[in-house]
Amino acid sequence: MIKADKYLKETLLEILEEGQIDKNPRRKYENGEPAHSKFITQKVFQYDISKGEYPINTLRTTALKGSWYDIEAIYLKQTNVLEDMHKSIHSWWKDFAHKKWFDGFSKKEYNYLGNTYGHTIKRYNLMNKLLKGLEENSFGRRHIISMWQEQQMIDDPKALTPCAYETLWSVREYDKFEVHKRFIDITLVQRSQDFAVTSSINPVQYTMLAMAVCNHLTFKTGIKHEVGKLLHIVQNCHVYLRHMDAVSELLDRKPTGKQPKIELICEPKLFRLHIIEDFKFSGLEGIEKLKTTLEIAV
Repeated sequence: MIKADKYLKETLLEILEEGQIDKNPRRKYENGEPAHSKFITQKVFQYDISKGEYPINTLRTTALKGSWYDIEAIYLKQTNVLEDMHKSIHSWWKDFAHKKWFDGFSKKEYNYLGNTYGHTIKRYNLMNKLLKGLEENSFGRRHIISMWQEQQMIDDPKALTPCAYETLWSVREYDKFEVHKRFIDITLVQRSQDFAVTSSINPVQYTMLAMAVCNHLTFKTGIKHEVGKLLHIVQNCHVYLRHMDAVSELLDRKPTGKQPKIELICEPKLFRLHIIEDFKFSGLEGIEKLKTTLEIAV
């Protein structure tokens, strides 16, 4: 059984057997009912991407293209405006969006997420600082992006608080058998994860982000960069009580036995130029959609 399937089954069982029901949940369903969940804490998942361990489970489909479009909006376009994002992910964000009139010739009404996510990346120039740091001081120990910015939360307290909010980046050099290249290891820190929904989505997103960063550095330095290890830390790992039928369905399913893969198939180029067509997905045969509907609370 591949790691992603093993992690999914083991974590769901742990939540069922050892999890606690939360109290006074912030999120509510459309009818106003509190969205209670069962949770465990301090889950750690690790994949060695360089050895072919990809965080895509085979027990249910993963929105791979949508995963990239989230990264594109946050880190490449650096936007918090729904209309600037790919249409396929509007449904993910619409319930968290506010409406705002923009001044200008059109006076068009836009949906925006508040001062959060892509806005944070742009406001503090976080992505450009990371790329510059990795290029100029590759082996430094301060390559960090954090969307948890206290001043921004003070400025816009109604903005959606980021879940997967921090990444740490480290470079390792490989120089053996006449092969010279560098690996980038990435740590993703997540305060909260809706595990039945996003067990693969969140780590897949940051695998693809790391691939684009590596490709940028290959282009800028002339030294081959590849993604090494992905460490994913989740503080509150939970399943909503209304998702328990889906949990049972996932636990009853058998994995396909294949290892899904993500490949970056474009030539080295600047980070901001990467698009979904630069990625190739394989090993997805036999993966089926969930039959159970996952109702999302807001």
